[in-house]
Amino acid sequence: MAVIAVYSMKGGVGKTTMAVDLAWRFAQRGGHQTLLFDLDPQGGAGFLLGHEERKVQRAISAFHHARAPRDLIEPTRFDGLSLIGADQSLRDLPVQLARIGTKKRLAQMLNFMKGDYPRIVLDCPPMINEVSEQIMEAADLIVVPLPASPLAARAFGFIKEELAKRPGHPPVLPVLSMYDKRRKLHRWVRENAAANWPVIPQSSYVEQVAVRREPIASFANWSPAAQGFEHLHAALEAKLAQLGLAGPPPGGGQTDGTRALPGPQAERPEAPREESPKVVPIRRAEAPQAAHAAPTPSEGLARRAFSF
Repeated sequence: MAVIAVYSMKGGVGKTTMAVDLAWRFAQRGGHQTLLFDLDPQGGAGFLLGHEERKVQRAISAFHHARAPRDLIEPTRFDGLSLIGADQSLRDLPVQLARIGTKKRLAQMLNFMKGDYPRIVLDCPPMINEVSEQIMEAADLIVVPLPASPLAARAFGFIKEELAKRPGHPPVLPVLSMYDKRRKLHRWVRENAAANWPVIPQSSYVEQVAVRREPIASFANWSPAAQGFEHLHAALEAKLAQLGLAGPPPGGGQTDGTRALPGPQAERPEAPREESPKVVPIRRAEAPQAAHAAPTPSEGLARRAFSF
């Protein structure tokens, strides 16, 4: 039973795409009943899953009392994945939370749903306010996508400073997003500021997620970006197990990256060549292993579970 928050102080870094992809993988790869809770007023998570915007803006009603979110849960077209969508009414959420006066309303809401959803993924608004404070209080893990920029480590430092104010704060994992190894600056950031961070390569397939309105593994599971998300998912599951939050054995899920829709599956097209870079392996400062078969990237990440 775990709450994973995908949070960034800056928009345009692939936050929502990452939240949707991780939620999909927890459900389809891990076989966990998963709830994707969109807290960003832009409502991008629902859009990427093919949901249309509600005519009645009522997302903020989820915060009226601790049990209210259940009334807003929607099924998605992917087995095991449910959604609480967002809309513009959430722009008033910081004011409403301040009016309520409790610092743990979000945590209380999520606790009511953990029994039904072993994995809850939060797509967080890109700001620091009352909402982000409650997210940091409620989350078991925080994933922070950051661009390949010299400012990335600085922005991550601000987030760690906020977390340091809270005793027993959740582990936080920075992820280098939209990484292009052909660019000198990106390589410099990778080598000097983000050597041990997971990497999501820049890819045209990631851009297609917003056009196709489905996770990248549904149509381009062979791509470097999809493999980057797969490695990230493996690392998060390993960390949850380390924290004792793995939950009961899942009931099984999709393993081939196909959509959980009825009817015959479409043939997987032959993997085209793509100009986007391959996933750069996480650098390890370990002694050489004895001569035996090397672990796969996902196994390697699962064993390491990152030092976050």
